[in-house]
Amino acid sequence: MGKAMSKKNKLTSEDIEFLKNNTSFDEEQIREWHRGFYQDCPTGELSRNKFIEVYKQFFPSGNADMFCDHVFRTFDQDHSGSIDFQEFLLAINVTSSGTPDQKLKWAFRMYDIDNSGSIELGEMVKIIQVTTTRTLL
Repeated sequence: MGKAMSKKNKLTSEDIEFLKNNTSFDEEQIREWHRGFYQDCPTGELSRNKFIEVYKQFFPSGNADMFCDHVFRTFDQDHSGSIDFQEFLLAINVTSSGTPDQKLKWAFRMYDIDNSGSIELGEMVKIIQVTTTRTLL
């Protein structure tokens, strides 16, 4: 998905146009998110461990690791093992201000653990277990 941006910390006009066309953010907001992303992830890649570390700052109670694995996998659209700025902003956009259809597709990808195009009972149970555990702790 967004690996073209992963090794650089400068936004091109093409990057900005892509993100403006595929998110609800304007250029100023994109640049602001970009600055923050590179401040936290100077390599241009958000690792699973850093993702969990950041998540725990916002939700300190409970064990975030299992829940974060599924969210991280869903954010990491190209399955590279890290999240680049483009993947990050696309995911933030869907989760914060996406349409109901976009949010449903995003949730489906999270529940479809094996990426088979369907959600099996075992996958549903795994997601419900980690979300229930996270909520109860």
